[in-house]
Amino acid sequence: MLNEFVSRDLPVSESWITEAELDANPELVKTMSVQPPRGAGRIRLVRIGEGEGQIDLQPCGGTHVARTGEIGELRLGKIENKGKQNRRVNLLVG
Repeated sequence: MLNEFVSRDLPVSESWITEAELDANPELVKTMSVQPPRGAGRIRLVRIGEGEGQIDLQPCGGTHVARTGEIGELRLGKIENKGKQNRRVNLLVG
């Protein structure tokens, strides 16, 4: 399924909201333990896809490609148990 998203060459874009807007919309944070960087007064939202083709929207402070097609083929690597509800999934790129 991930390779299908990559092959669609979806645009990856960003927008900004305030920390107060994020607090009012906690469903934007989709990770269990990692919160977006705070302290600057605003939070960057990263969107994958657009309109009806959007597949994700969430806060992120990391580096991103401009389009999913830049990623290349993905293969599933090692899966590690990191607790009752946590798994570390390694993806192999290229």
